[in-house]
Amino acid sequence: MNAASEGARLKDFRVPRRYERQPVIVFGDALVDHVCEIELMPPVGGDAVIRSSGKHPGGAGLNTSTGLALLGVSCHLVTTVGDDEDGRYLRRHLESVGVGVSHVRSGGTTGYVVSFVDSGGERTMFSYRGAASIPLEMTPDLEEALEHAPLILVSGYGLQDAEQAELYLDAAERVRKAGGIVAFDPTPVVGQLARGIVERMLAVADVVLANASELRTLSGCENMECGIESILQRTPCLGLKLGQRGSIVALGPAAGASRISSVSGLRRTDLQPARLECPARRVEAVDTTGAGDAFNAGFLASLLYGMPPRAWGEWGNSMAARVIVRKGASLGAVDP
Repeated sequence: MNAASEGARLKDFRVPRRYERQPVIVFGDALVDHVCEIELMPPVGGDAVIRSSGKHPGGAGLNTSTGLALLGVSCHLVTTVGDDEDGRYLRRHLESVGVGVSHVRSGGTTGYVVSFVDSGGERTMFSYRGAASIPLEMTPDLEEALEHAPLILVSGYGLQDAEQAELYLDAAERVRKAGGIVAFDPTPVVGQLARGIVERMLAVADVVLANASELRTLSGCENMECGIESILQRTPCLGLKLGQRGSIVALGPAAGASRISSVSGLRRTDLQPARLECPARRVEAVDTTGAGDAFNAGFLASLLYGMPPRAWGEWGNSMAARVIVRKGASLGAVDP
């Protein structure tokens, strides 16, 4: 399916005009996904038959920026892809859906993910970040983009390397200082990150987009309500991804709601403390790869459009549903 036809399927999400402010900035990986379908993941040392396989654009940064672009939100991706055919393939994909690539650098070898998807749609991933792990520089063009960005999304994958993490954190702090919204997706690697880096990221974040496992790691709480309370003591908004159960949008008393209000156009009274449960629409999962990234796109797009907080979770759920009923993590994928 090409980008145009995928965009048509997403028309029910669109508002009468595009998001007209300066581009959103997404810091995250652009990788190639090699997806292999199997019946069941074998035990260690076992064997499994690959029923089919395919190549798709992927990586948390690419997936979310693709979703934002298809929802009419102007955005730029900040990452490095390889100076190779896979890197050119990822660039073609980003350009085809309208993601800005002026901050996408080339060098090294393009990273990739090998995903094994079982008959229930659940996936097991093995990742090589490759070029995406190369630290970027804070160029004058990037400084200017951050100065005017209404929102920055930081992926936890980019916080694994200390030098790269410093750029990501510096960028987030610049956007916050300029009055923009800072969103943070801790990703499954959050437990491997240096605690000081995580704490610094939480201190600057206005929105945390986490699943239940990541919430436990971030908060140190086994109980979900305890975890939600812990995060809301440090950041004003949590988008909690619960898979088949949908999501929870939690708003707390933490300072920072003023930035969300200023950027989204919502009144402060619309952002009072709340727990909003957003059930998911029942769909048959084909491949759950990238569902969390798609959720991020729907959540953040509806926030930027000034929709009420419950819509943030509902749009996130619906975007995730659109990904899991098809092969590959990214919507609007181009042919290899």
